[in-house]
Amino acid sequence: MTNEFTKRRQEFTPEPRPDWVRRINEEGSCMDIKSLVPLDENSLIETAKANTGLSDFGADDWRERFQILVKAFDEESQLNLLGRLMTRADMLTFLQARLQIEDTYKRHPEIDEEEIHQPIYIVGQGRSGTSFLQYLLSADPNNGTPMKWEIMAPCPPPEKATYLTDPRIAKVRGFADQFKRVSPEIISMHDYSGDIPTESHQVLCLTFGAPGWMSAIYGQAPSFIAYMQKQSMVPIYEYEKRVMKLLQWKNPRKHWVMKSPLCLPDLPEILKVHPDVAFVFTHRDPVKALASMVNLVGAMHWNRSDQPYIDGHDALTNAEVSASLLALPIDWLETGVIPKKQLFNIQYQDLIKAPVQTVAEMYGYFGIEMSEESRQAIQRYLDENPRSSKPPHKYPAFHGDLKMERKAYERYQSYFNVPNEI
Repeated sequence: MTNEFTKRRQEFTPEPRPDWVRRINEEGSCMDIKSLVPLDENSLIETAKANTGLSDFGADDWRERFQILVKAFDEESQLNLLGRLMTRADMLTFLQARLQIEDTYKRHPEIDEEEIHQPIYIVGQGRSGTSFLQYLLSADPNNGTPMKWEIMAPCPPPEKATYLTDPRIAKVRGFADQFKRVSPEIISMHDYSGDIPTESHQVLCLTFGAPGWMSAIYGQAPSFIAYMQKQSMVPIYEYEKRVMKLLQWKNPRKHWVMKSPLCLPDLPEILKVHPDVAFVFTHRDPVKALASMVNLVGAMHWNRSDQPYIDGHDALTNAEVSASLLALPIDWLETGVIPKKQLFNIQYQDLIKAPVQTVAEMYGYFGIEMSEESRQAIQRYLDENPRSSKPPHKYPAFHGDLKMERKAYERYQSYFNVPNEI
């Protein structure tokens, strides 16, 4: 890639760490933290087995991915002491959840008879309104979206009667909020807690098959990203479907709402797993969205490493690579790989100015009923969660070449009629 396309991230400056975080990591610099906090395959797997008393992880397709991932964390991620502790805790959480999911399926094979009808997958560039749209849709009682707490602790499967009062919510909230305690600046960029909707790729973490998400959140892993680029995503989304079935078994949902900007390259694979899928593609000036994404990814890296940027995240922070990914659906739509009737486009400014109307138009496009109850629930969410109540995200000063970036995004912006904001 040309140097011009990497200027943004090279000039990213992390915020000062909280005092307690700085002191812990300074102590770690005096220790052999790799021995004290092991991230090797055997240690993690055996600890997960011991913690749960279970040993069946299900189909073995996840194991090679896991081996390569944790090796990358150990050797490439340059994790500090707190970073290694947090990453080990995350990997154990996913391993243990997987063991419990398989155990639940063994005892209740009828779960596999559950049907997933017309799931909604929200895709688009990071910072283009994907999270806001997911929150709106999750307010509709007819929809279900994965909450972080139920992905971190999916068993026993949540029940409708106690879904909002489940004691796991408070337990996972403390664990998830640690991210914000370590990097308080994250609050102004992205919600990250235990009791809010989470990314589709958080679910895929249970398969260790979410390269962009895992290496951004849990520890940078460029070799793992390179390995995953050669792998089929179909079995990974099949396992996600398995998790969706489990979570709706005792808490029925008419439509699942899944969201991740990182899903964009996977649309054909998702279609194979969910032939009736409804794709929603959000669009925002990609140059402005990129500036925000550089800030977010840099802050996430700084959360666990003293090196805020390591190679492997060009798809999120490099205009040239980002533009090529945003343009992928163009060829798929024109060649019929993705039927046009199964993708609805939303402009960011329309979503912000008229959110309820935008959701109604999207529902109408896919033949989904917009009941009065749904409309009122979405409006109630907007009334109770005004955007002005959140800390404003400070966009970084522009460090790239605007003309060069506009040229990179030209095909994408022209095809989807995406207006400039800067």
